[in-house]
Amino acid sequence: MNHLGGMDASLLHFETPEMPMHVGSLQIVDLPEGYAGDYYEDVKRYVAGRMHLADVFQRKLSLMPFELANPVWVDDEDLDIDYHVRHVRHVILPRPGTWEQLERYVARLHSGLLDRSRPLWETYVIEGLNTGQMAIYNKMHHAAIDGQVGVAVTQALLGVSAVPAPIKPPRPRPRTNQYQLGVAELAGAALSNAVQQAVKIVKSLPATAQAIAGVVYAEGDDGKRRLAMPKRLQRPPCTPLNLAITNQRAFAARSLPLADIKRMAKRSGASLNDIVLAICAGALKVPGR
Repeated sequence: MNHLGGMDASLLHFETPEMPMHVGSLQIVDLPEGYAGDYYEDVKRYVAGRMHLADVFQRKLSLMPFELANPVWVDDEDLDIDYHVRHVRHVILPRPGTWEQLERYVARLHSGLLDRSRPLWETYVIEGLNTGQMAIYNKMHHAAIDGQVGVAVTQALLGVSAVPAPIKPPRPRPRTNQYQLGVAELAGAALSNAVQQAVKIVKSLPATAQAIAGVVYAEGDDGKRRLAMPKRLQRPPCTPLNLAITNQRAFAARSLPLADIKRMAKRSGASLNDIVLAICAGALKVPGR
């Protein structure tokens, strides 16, 4: 069984309607010149033909009895592609279909939690933009995707050319009903996982103690280390994010020419990532603070 690790499981345990633990992305797509097909059906067919390239698309959670251990990932043998890839017509994104309307709609989509009885992802195909473009909003739980899985998802869905390379179809798999695991099997797996987690905790104690000492003890002007509240643990700066929040979300995006960002990085001797982080920090700064 593939148990969730401690960090991934914590993203499930700490999730609340006010603090969702999924991540999202929005893509704006230019349709090919002269395109007259059904873009939603094409996207759904495209995703369905490539889901087998990344496990995250076809696995879901199975809970342990009495929550004795972290959940495990199991194959979803009844995946409903129509549930996961959804179509949003211009009836919902009303005319004139501005960028601001799209931002508000994506914010509403992002506010809802994912259904844990299904694979933890959703894709929305949105039409009605006044530019004639299409928008694709993707939502995936952070317990199911990290940096490595994100690379696998990107490689599965995106390519470097306008015409995607052919993909071998998945091998036929007989139905095993492995998602209906027995109580005894689940209990045994839970006990095994609990022992493994305990061993990891014991092994990490020396490093944890050293890390705590490095945080709570600071070096004074005389060179001696004393118990003190380090700056990193003091009150954070005031930003629009340091407030009591509800389950509602706001989404806003701005577009900057990549050439300008690269030029700024070159002139300042910083990396491209440094410039992006500096822009984000400036956007969060409260005027007058």
